[in-house]
Amino acid sequence: MQTDLRILVLIGLSSGLLTACTLVSVNPPPTKPERKPISIEQSDVAVTDEVVAAEIKQLKTPREVRNKILRLYHPDPVERAWAAYQLAKLGRGAAPAVPYLIKLLDDDSSVLLSRYIGSGFRSSSDTTPAEEASRSLARIGDPAIKDLLDALKSESVNVRRLAAKALGQIGSSQTIGELINLLTDESRKVQASAAIALGNYRHPIASQKITEAFASVSPQVRVHLVYALSRINDIIAVPFLIKQLPKQTPEVRASIVLALGKLRDARAIESILLAANDRDDIVRANAAYALGSFYSPQTMNSLIAALDDPIERVREGASEALVHLTGMNFGTSKSQWSGWWQQQQAGMIQNKGIKNKK
Repeated sequence: MQTDLRILVLIGLSSGLLTACTLVSVNPPPTKPERKPISIEQSDVAVTDEVVAAEIKQLKTPREVRNKILRLYHPDPVERAWAAYQLAKLGRGAAPAVPYLIKLLDDDSSVLLSRYIGSGFRSSSDTTPAEEASRSLARIGDPAIKDLLDALKSESVNVRRLAAKALGQIGSSQTIGELINLLTDESRKVQASAAIALGNYRHPIASQKITEAFASVSPQVRVHLVYALSRINDIIAVPFLIKQLPKQTPEVRASIVLALGKLRDARAIESILLAANDRDDIVRANAAYALGSFYSPQTMNSLIAALDDPIERVREGASEALVHLTGMNFGTSKSQWSGWWQQQQAGMIQNKGIKNKK
Protein backbone atom coordinates (compact mmCIF):
# COMPACT_ATOMS: atom_id res chain seq x y z
CA MET A 1 0.00 0.00 0.00
CA GLN A 2 2.82 2.37 0.92
CA THR A 3 4.62 1.84 -2.41
CA ASP A 4 1.44 2.42 -4.41
CA LEU A 5 0.72 5.61 -2.48
CA ARG A 6 4.26 6.93 -2.98
CA ILE A 7 3.96 6.39 -6.72
CA LEU A 8 0.53 8.06 -6.67
CA VAL A 9 2.00 11.12 -4.96
CA LEU A 10 4.68 11.43 -7.63
CA ILE A 11 2.35 11.22 -10.59
CA GLY A 12 -0.97 12.26 -9.05
CA LEU A 13 -1.31 15.54 -10.92
CA SER A 14 -0.88 14.04 -14.39
CA SER A 15 -3.91 13.55 -16.69
CA GLY A 16 -4.86 10.65 -18.93
CA LEU A 17 -5.49 10.83 -22.66
CA LEU A 18 -9.02 10.34 -23.92
CA THR A 19 -9.55 7.64 -26.51
CA ALA A 20 -12.46 7.05 -28.85
CA CYS A 21 -13.97 3.71 -27.94
CA THR A 22 -17.08 1.63 -27.40
CA LEU A 23 -18.22 -0.82 -24.79
CA VAL A 24 -17.93 -4.58 -24.99
CA SER A 25 -18.84 -7.07 -22.30
CA VAL A 26 -16.08 -8.60 -20.16
CA ASN A 27 -16.62 -12.16 -21.36
CA PRO A 28 -18.28 -11.93 -24.82
CA PRO A 29 -19.42 -15.22 -26.39
CA PRO A 30 -16.46 -16.47 -28.47
CA THR A 31 -18.70 -17.36 -31.43
CA LYS A 32 -20.15 -13.86 -31.78
CA PRO A 33 -18.33 -10.89 -33.35
CA GLU A 34 -17.81 -7.72 -31.33
CA ARG A 35 -21.08 -5.83 -31.31
CA LYS A 36 -21.79 -2.14 -31.59
CA PRO A 37 -24.19 -0.54 -29.08
CA ILE A 38 -27.71 -0.88 -30.41
CA SER A 39 -29.92 2.11 -30.92
CA ILE A 40 -31.83 3.10 -27.81
CA GLU A 41 -34.33 5.29 -29.57
CA GLN A 42 -36.77 2.38 -29.45
CA SER A 43 -36.80 0.43 -26.20
CA ASP A 44 -37.35 -3.34 -26.20
CA VAL A 45 -36.43 -3.81 -22.54
CA ALA A 46 -38.85 -5.74 -20.39
CA VAL A 47 -38.52 -4.40 -16.84
CA THR A 48 -39.39 -7.28 -14.52
CA ASP A 49 -40.51 -4.99 -11.71
CA GLU A 50 -44.03 -4.08 -12.85
CA VAL A 51 -44.29 -1.15 -10.44
CA VAL A 52 -41.04 0.39 -11.74
CA ALA A 53 -42.02 -0.25 -15.36
CA ALA A 54 -45.38 1.46 -14.89
CA GLU A 55 -43.72 4.33 -13.06
CA ILE A 56 -41.21 4.93 -15.87
CA LYS A 57 -43.85 4.74 -18.59
CA GLN A 58 -45.93 7.39 -16.81
CA LEU A 59 -43.06 9.87 -16.51
CA LYS A 60 -43.90 13.22 -18.05
CA THR A 61 -40.78 13.36 -20.16
CA PRO A 62 -39.98 12.83 -23.85
CA ARG A 63 -40.14 9.23 -25.05
CA GLU A 64 -36.43 9.39 -25.87
CA VAL A 65 -35.64 9.92 -22.17
CA ARG A 66 -38.08 7.22 -21.03
CA ASN A 67 -36.51 4.72 -23.39
CA LYS A 68 -33.05 5.49 -22.07
CA ILE A 69 -34.28 5.07 -18.48
CA LEU A 70 -35.83 1.71 -19.38
CA ARG A 71 -32.52 0.61 -20.86
CA LEU A 72 -30.87 1.15 -17.46
CA TYR A 73 -32.63 -2.13 -16.60
CA HIS A 74 -31.22 -4.05 -19.58
CA PRO A 75 -29.78 -7.48 -18.61
CA ASP A 76 -26.55 -6.67 -20.47
CA PRO A 77 -24.20 -4.37 -18.43
CA VAL A 78 -22.89 -2.94 -21.69
CA GLU A 79 -26.35 -1.58 -22.48
CA ARG A 80 -26.86 -0.28 -18.95
CA ALA A 81 -23.56 1.61 -19.06
CA TRP A 82 -24.31 2.90 -22.56
CA ALA A 83 -27.77 4.12 -21.52
CA ALA A 84 -26.29 6.01 -18.55
CA TYR A 85 -23.72 7.57 -20.85
CA GLN A 86 -26.44 8.66 -23.28
CA LEU A 87 -28.44 10.24 -20.44
CA ALA A 88 -25.36 12.24 -19.43
CA LYS A 89 -25.38 13.86 -22.87
CA LEU A 90 -28.84 15.29 -22.13
CA GLY A 91 -27.61 17.19 -19.05
CA ARG A 92 -30.49 18.65 -17.04
CA GLY A 93 -32.87 17.25 -19.60
CA ALA A 94 -32.25 13.85 -17.99
CA ALA A 95 -33.44 15.01 -14.54
CA PRO A 96 -36.38 12.53 -14.51
CA ALA A 97 -33.78 9.73 -14.65
CA VAL A 98 -32.13 10.74 -11.35
CA PRO A 99 -33.75 8.16 -9.02
CA TYR A 100 -33.04 5.37 -11.52
CA LEU A 101 -29.42 6.43 -11.99
CA ILE A 102 -29.02 6.47 -8.20
CA LYS A 103 -30.06 2.80 -8.13
CA LEU A 104 -27.39 2.08 -10.75
CA LEU A 105 -24.61 3.42 -8.50
CA ASP A 106 -24.23 -0.02 -6.97
CA ASP A 107 -23.86 -1.78 -10.32
CA ASP A 108 -20.13 -2.47 -10.54
CA SER A 109 -20.35 -5.00 -13.38
CA SER A 110 -17.07 -4.74 -15.27
CA VAL A 111 -17.35 -3.38 -18.79
CA LEU A 112 -14.27 -3.28 -20.99
CA LEU A 113 -13.62 -0.62 -23.59
CA SER A 114 -12.51 -1.29 -27.14
CA ARG A 115 -11.62 1.21 -29.83
CA TYR A 116 -14.42 2.12 -32.18
CA ILE A 117 -14.05 5.22 -34.34
CA GLY A 118 -17.20 7.29 -34.46
CA SER A 119 -19.00 5.62 -31.58
CA GLY A 120 -19.11 8.86 -29.64
CA PHE A 121 -18.06 7.16 -26.39
CA ARG A 122 -14.79 8.47 -24.98
CA SER A 123 -12.87 7.15 -21.99
CA SER A 124 -9.32 6.22 -21.08
CA SER A 125 -10.05 3.24 -18.85
CA ASP A 126 -12.45 0.41 -18.11
CA THR A 127 -15.81 1.39 -16.72
CA THR A 128 -18.97 0.12 -15.04
CA PRO A 129 -22.64 1.06 -15.24
CA ALA A 130 -22.15 2.66 -11.80
CA GLU A 131 -19.33 4.89 -13.03
CA GLU A 132 -21.38 6.01 -16.00
CA ALA A 133 -24.36 6.69 -13.74
CA SER A 134 -22.17 8.87 -11.52
CA ARG A 135 -21.01 10.89 -14.52
CA SER A 136 -24.58 11.28 -15.72
CA LEU A 137 -25.77 12.50 -12.31
CA ALA A 138 -22.94 15.04 -12.25
CA ARG A 139 -23.96 16.32 -15.68
CA ILE A 140 -27.59 16.63 -14.59
CA GLY A 141 -26.37 18.93 -11.81
CA ASP A 142 -28.52 20.62 -9.18
CA PRO A 143 -31.66 18.49 -9.77
CA ALA A 144 -29.63 15.46 -8.67
CA ILE A 145 -28.24 16.94 -5.43
CA LYS A 146 -31.01 15.86 -3.04
CA ASP A 147 -30.91 12.22 -4.18
CA LEU A 148 -27.11 12.19 -4.12
CA LEU A 149 -27.08 13.48 -0.54
CA ASP A 150 -29.44 10.66 0.41
CA ALA A 151 -27.11 8.22 -1.34
CA LEU A 152 -24.27 9.29 0.97
CA LYS A 153 -26.12 7.39 3.72
CA SER A 154 -26.15 4.14 1.75
CA GLU A 155 -24.69 0.98 3.28
CA SER A 156 -22.86 0.38 0.00
CA VAL A 157 -19.30 1.71 -0.16
CA ASN A 158 -19.55 2.01 -3.93
CA VAL A 159 -22.72 4.09 -3.75
CA ARG A 160 -21.27 6.48 -1.16
CA ARG A 161 -18.01 6.81 -3.10
CA LEU A 162 -19.66 7.56 -6.43
CA ALA A 163 -22.25 9.87 -4.89
CA ALA A 164 -19.43 11.89 -3.34
CA LYS A 165 -17.64 11.99 -6.69
CA ALA A 166 -20.74 13.28 -8.48
CA LEU A 167 -21.41 15.91 -5.80
CA GLY A 168 -17.86 17.18 -6.14
CA GLN A 169 -18.27 17.52 -9.89
CA ILE A 170 -21.49 19.49 -9.39
CA GLY A 171 -19.67 21.71 -6.88
CA SER A 172 -22.58 23.26 -5.00
CA SER A 173 -21.46 25.02 -1.80
CA GLN A 174 -24.43 23.56 0.08
CA THR A 175 -22.85 20.08 -0.07
CA ILE A 176 -19.39 20.92 1.33
CA GLY A 177 -20.33 19.98 4.89
CA GLU A 178 -21.58 16.53 3.88
CA LEU A 179 -18.34 15.77 2.03
CA ILE A 180 -16.29 16.95 5.00
CA ASN A 181 -18.22 14.46 7.15
CA LEU A 182 -17.25 11.69 4.74
CA LEU A 183 -13.57 12.26 5.52
CA THR A 184 -14.12 10.07 8.59
CA ASP A 185 -16.13 7.41 6.73
CA GLU A 186 -15.29 3.83 7.68
CA SER A 187 -14.11 3.19 4.10
CA ARG A 188 -10.82 4.67 2.91
CA LYS A 189 -12.15 4.64 -0.64
CA VAL A 190 -15.03 6.88 0.40
CA GLN A 191 -12.67 9.13 2.38
CA ALA A 192 -10.40 9.54 -0.64
CA SER A 193 -13.33 10.18 -2.98
CA ALA A 194 -14.69 12.89 -0.68
CA ALA A 195 -11.27 14.52 -0.33
CA ILE A 196 -10.73 14.62 -4.08
CA ALA A 197 -14.29 15.89 -4.63
CA LEU A 198 -13.62 18.83 -2.32
CA GLY A 199 -10.96 20.01 -4.74
CA ASN A 200 -13.68 20.88 -7.25
CA TYR A 201 -15.15 23.58 -4.99
CA ARG A 202 -13.88 27.06 -5.81
CA HIS A 203 -15.11 28.42 -2.49
CA PRO A 204 -13.22 29.71 0.58
CA ILE A 205 -15.43 27.62 2.85
CA ALA A 206 -14.07 24.45 1.23
CA SER A 207 -10.43 25.31 1.98
CA GLN A 208 -11.34 26.40 5.51
CA LYS A 209 -13.15 23.12 6.20
CA ILE A 210 -10.28 21.11 4.74
CA THR A 211 -7.70 22.77 6.95
CA GLU A 212 -9.91 22.25 10.02
CA ALA A 213 -10.29 18.54 9.26
CA PHE A 214 -6.65 17.95 8.22
CA ALA A 215 -5.30 16.79 11.59
CA SER A 216 -8.21 14.41 12.27
CA VAL A 217 -7.84 12.21 9.17
CA SER A 218 -5.33 9.54 8.22
CA PRO A 219 -2.13 10.36 6.26
CA GLN A 220 -3.61 8.58 3.23
CA VAL A 221 -6.54 10.99 3.22
CA ARG A 222 -4.28 13.99 3.88
CA VAL A 223 -2.52 13.28 0.59
CA HIS A 224 -5.84 13.79 -1.21
CA LEU A 225 -6.67 16.88 0.87
CA VAL A 226 -3.37 18.45 -0.15
CA TYR A 227 -4.32 17.82 -3.77
CA ALA A 228 -7.72 19.42 -3.11
CA LEU A 229 -6.11 22.52 -1.60
CA SER A 230 -3.82 22.88 -4.60
CA ARG A 231 -6.86 22.86 -6.89
CA ILE A 232 -8.93 25.29 -4.82
CA ASN A 233 -5.91 27.64 -4.66
CA ASP A 234 -7.37 29.75 -1.89
CA ILE A 235 -5.21 32.41 -0.23
CA ILE A 236 -4.81 30.29 2.92
CA ALA A 237 -3.50 27.20 1.11
CA VAL A 238 0.20 28.15 0.82
CA PRO A 239 0.87 29.27 4.43
CA PHE A 240 -1.09 26.29 5.73
CA LEU A 241 0.87 23.79 3.61
CA ILE A 242 4.19 25.42 4.52
CA LYS A 243 3.35 25.05 8.20
CA GLN A 244 2.31 21.43 7.80
CA LEU A 245 5.29 20.32 5.70
CA PRO A 246 7.82 19.44 8.45
CA LYS A 247 5.19 17.70 10.62
CA GLN A 248 3.93 15.11 8.16
CA THR A 249 4.80 11.59 7.01
CA PRO A 250 6.99 11.21 3.89
CA GLU A 251 3.93 10.55 1.70
CA VAL A 252 2.20 13.72 2.85
CA ARG A 253 5.42 15.78 2.64
CA ALA A 254 5.87 14.59 -0.94
CA SER A 255 2.35 15.66 -1.85
CA ILE A 256 2.79 19.03 -0.15
CA VAL A 257 5.97 20.01 -2.00
CA LEU A 258 4.41 19.01 -5.32
CA ALA A 259 1.33 21.11 -4.51
CA LEU A 260 3.48 24.10 -3.53
CA GLY A 261 5.20 23.90 -6.90
CA LYS A 262 1.83 23.83 -8.64
CA LEU A 263 0.63 26.87 -6.67
CA ARG A 264 3.73 28.83 -7.79
CA ASP A 265 3.77 31.10 -4.75
CA ALA A 266 7.21 32.60 -4.00
CA ARG A 267 6.56 32.29 -0.26
CA ALA A 268 7.06 28.54 -0.64
CA ILE A 269 10.55 28.62 -2.20
CA GLU A 270 12.46 28.36 1.08
CA SER A 271 10.38 25.38 2.23
CA ILE A 272 10.81 23.59 -1.09
CA LEU A 273 14.57 24.18 -0.98
CA LEU A 274 14.66 22.56 2.46
CA ALA A 275 12.61 19.64 1.14
CA ALA A 276 15.19 19.17 -1.62
CA ASN A 277 17.46 17.79 1.14
CA ASP A 278 14.79 15.62 2.77
CA ARG A 279 15.83 12.16 3.92
CA ASP A 280 13.08 10.60 1.76
CA ASP A 281 13.90 10.25 -1.93
CA ILE A 282 10.28 10.74 -3.12
CA VAL A 283 10.15 14.03 -1.24
CA ARG A 284 13.47 15.11 -2.80
CA ALA A 285 12.28 14.13 -6.28
CA ASN A 286 9.02 16.04 -5.88
CA ALA A 287 10.90 19.02 -4.50
CA ALA A 288 13.03 19.02 -7.66
CA TYR A 289 9.92 19.04 -9.85
CA ALA A 290 8.42 21.81 -7.71
CA LEU A 291 11.52 23.99 -8.04
CA GLY A 292 10.93 23.91 -11.78
CA SER A 293 8.24 26.55 -11.13
CA PHE A 294 10.72 29.11 -9.76
CA TYR A 295 13.72 30.60 -11.58
CA SER A 296 16.31 32.08 -9.25
CA PRO A 297 20.02 31.57 -8.45
CA GLN A 298 18.98 29.61 -5.34
CA THR A 299 16.77 27.19 -7.21
CA MET A 300 19.30 26.74 -10.02
CA ASN A 301 22.09 25.94 -7.55
CA SER A 302 19.86 23.52 -5.66
CA LEU A 303 18.79 21.69 -8.82
CA ILE A 304 22.34 21.38 -10.10
CA ALA A 305 23.43 20.03 -6.71
CA ALA A 306 20.61 17.46 -6.91
CA LEU A 307 22.28 15.97 -10.00
CA ASP A 308 24.69 14.31 -7.55
CA ASP A 309 21.84 12.58 -5.68
CA PRO A 310 22.35 8.81 -5.34
CA ILE A 311 18.73 8.15 -6.41
CA GLU A 312 18.06 8.19 -10.15
CA ARG A 313 14.51 9.56 -9.90
CA VAL A 314 15.82 12.60 -7.99
CA ARG A 315 18.48 13.27 -10.63
CA GLU A 316 15.88 12.93 -13.39
CA GLY A 317 13.52 15.29 -11.58
CA ALA A 318 16.27 17.88 -11.23
CA SER A 319 17.19 17.52 -14.91
CA GLU A 320 13.58 17.97 -16.06
CA ALA A 321 13.19 21.05 -13.86
CA LEU A 322 16.40 22.57 -15.27
CA VAL A 323 15.22 21.94 -18.82
CA HIS A 324 11.88 23.57 -18.02
CA LEU A 325 13.52 26.63 -16.46
CA THR A 326 16.22 27.21 -19.08
CA GLY A 327 15.21 25.59 -22.34
CA MET A 328 18.61 23.88 -22.38
CA ASN A 329 19.09 20.12 -22.15
CA PHE A 330 22.22 18.57 -20.73
CA GLY A 331 20.52 15.51 -19.30
CA THR A 332 21.75 14.63 -15.82
CA SER A 333 25.35 15.77 -16.47
CA LYS A 334 26.24 17.99 -13.53
CA SER A 335 29.48 19.19 -15.16
CA GLN A 336 27.67 20.47 -18.26
CA TRP A 337 24.92 22.17 -16.27
CA SER A 338 27.48 23.72 -13.92
CA GLY A 339 29.58 25.02 -16.80
CA TRP A 340 26.56 26.51 -18.56
CA TRP A 341 25.26 28.11 -15.34
CA GLN A 342 28.66 29.66 -14.53
CA GLN A 343 28.69 31.28 -17.97
CA GLN A 344 25.19 32.64 -17.42
CA GLN A 345 26.14 34.08 -14.04
CA ALA A 346 29.29 35.65 -15.46
CA GLY A 347 27.22 37.25 -18.21
CA MET A 348 24.71 38.60 -15.68
CA ILE A 349 27.52 40.13 -13.58
CA GLN A 350 29.08 41.71 -16.64
CA ASN A 351 25.78 43.17 -17.81
CA LYS A 352 25.10 44.51 -14.33
CA GLY A 353 28.54 46.21 -14.30
CA ILE A 354 27.89 47.86 -17.67
CA LYS A 355 24.53 49.20 -16.47
CA ASN A 356 26.11 50.57 -13.29
CA LYS A 357 28.76 52.47 -15.31
CA LYS A 358 26.05 54.08 -17.38
